[in-house]
This record gives sequence, C-alpha cells and structure tokens, in this order.
Amino acid sequence: MPPEDTREPVVVALAPDAPVVMAGVAAMLRAGGTRFTTVDLRTVGPGPVTADIVLYDPARRLPQNARKAPGRLRPALVAFSWSLRADTIAQARAEGALAVLSKDLPAEALRAALCAVHEGRPLPYVVAAGDEAGEAPDARPGGLTARELEVLQLICSGHSNLEIADTLYLSINSVKTYIRSAYRRIGVTRRSQAVLWGIHSGVMSSDVGAQHEL
Repeated sequence: MPPEDTREPVVVALAPDAPVVMAGVAAMLRAGGTRFTTVDLRTVGPGPVTADIVLYDPARRLPQNARKAPGRLRPALVAFSWSLRADTIAQARAEGALAVLSKDLPAEALRAALCAVHEGRPLPYVVAAGDEAGEAPDARPGGLTARELEVLQLICSGHSNLEIADTLYLSINSVKTYIRSAYRRIGVTRRSQAVLWGIHSGVMSSDVGAQHEL
C-alpha cells in the first residue's frame, strides 16, 4: 500500500508527451502515495491550468494553458527531458522553468525533485540520474555542484574538453565554464593539479593521469 500523506497533495499537470512517458510519470507519482495527484493537460480547457507544477518537455511546444498568468506564482514550470544539452537548458530557463529534470530519473528521485520545487527547497537547476534532489553542494567533495563533479571526474579520466562536451551533450564553452568554476572551488589552476586533487579526495584512483591542458 502506498503511504498516506496528511499534507495537501501536490498537483502536477502533465504536458502532452509520448503516451508511454505520460503513463509512466503518472504511475511513478502515484507510487508516492497521496502526496501527488496528476492532471492531463490534454483534457483541460484553454484557460490557465489549476496546478502546482507543470511538467513539460522543452522539445515540445509549451501548451498555452501551461503558461502562468501575469502576477501568478503557480503553476511552477519544470522541464522534463532526455536531453541535458546546454541549448535545452537555456531554452528551459528562457521559458521560466525552475528546474530541468532528466527523464532517466528513478521514481523516488523524480518525486523528491518535484517536492523540492513545490516547497522551495534548494535544488540543482539540472537534476540527472545519480543526483540527490535538494542535496547541498557542500555535501559533495570540495563543495562542487553535481555537474562540476561530473566534469572533474571526466578530466581525471583523461578526457579532453571536446570529449567531455560530447559525453555530457554540452557546448565546449559550457565545459570550459564548468571547469573554471570547479577549479576555483577546489583551489587549482591546472589540469594536472585537478587530477592530483581528484586522487587525494578519492574522486579517482591514483593510476589516472591527465592528458590535456585547459
């Protein structure tokens, strides 16, 4: 039996998507007990939907009834995508999305991220599989964000900036930005120093070497 929750349910409106995606998300949220209820945006009228959150894919047109009326805080827009490329993230920001969630997220992580958005708790802007919703940056080595840590792990594995961009579906400029911010957090200026930091912090094993300089 799903657990009972005495709080008001979080109403999540599902924007049109592939039927299997919509059915899967609805089932994942139902598995959280009474904490969530869902609304299918295809079944409501043209006026603004009454919901706490609208979950939508930036690759699809944002329905008119999912847009916030002037002066309204709700519904909160949350992007939900297979793509975590820089252009997808930029589009979501431009549309007013409060977060970008990967469609790879397991059910518990999806529910946790939506709860964090609803409750206004800290959440990385991009939440991918393996991230903890609401996890503070200082819970990771060096106070790194999830993306900075991911980039550093690839650096420690000997990947070039171009290879990192291809692996994470980011632009080369975004990769360089993440590297610079990560270096500032851990107090290094060169790739070789970052690799040594990775070894000492336990991020990577000691047999990994650097191949390229930023």
